[in-house]
Amino acid sequence: MLTPREQWTPAQKRADKRDEDAARARGYRYFEQVQELIRTGDLAGAVRAINPFPSGYGYSDIATVQAVAKAQVQAGELLAAVATAQRLPHADTKGDLIGEVVQVLLQRGDVTGAQWLAATVTGFRYVSVMKRIAAAQQQAGDTEAARRTLVQAREYAERFSEGDSRSGFFRSYYLSDIAKAQVQAGDVAGATHTAQLITHQEEQGWALRAIAEGTANAADTDHKAADPA
Repeated sequence: MLTPREQWTPAQKRADKRDEDAARARGYRYFEQVQELIRTGDLAGAVRAINPFPSGYGYSDIATVQAVAKAQVQAGELLAAVATAQRLPHADTKGDLIGEVVQVLLQRGDVTGAQWLAATVTGFRYVSVMKRIAAAQQQAGDTEAARRTLVQAREYAERFSEGDSRSGFFRSYYLSDIAKAQVQAGDVAGATHTAQLITHQEEQGWALRAIAEGTANAADTDHKAADPA
């Protein structure tokens, strides 16, 4: 059975195409106007330009909000950047921007603030943000905290659905990524457990290879420490 759109006449289809093209052109002009405000240092003007938003969330609309949020991060207006990011309709783009704020907090040494903000991220990007936190914790010498953070990330990634090809692949992809990070944190047992949860053969292979290399490197380091000559 044909959908109403599929039953349109050629004239209706041409009119719809003209409307789409006009909307795309308006969105692009709007994006350029906001970008110009950002380039000239008028961040307040750029923020005003997206409040209220003049149209639906097309590609250019999302790119415009992203541009403003990134400019706010660069200007150090972190709370404002988070508020702007929350307006985005997709978890991935929202998570990417919040991840940038988390990175700034980590650079400032505010791990607690970064953890609080990470809890607001949903979907696949949660794992990426938690990996950033774990890396900062490890760099600061708190390896145990880094390992706990990676376990949290793994427990979250385990909940990704295996029922469809996209979620199933990304579940394996992010679990593999976590396993590699666990190896770097010296948690070979945790990495091995994570690798066993991976259902995508290639991604599991990458994780197991990282575990094998990490184990070999650790053994070599121990050998050199025992026999410095």
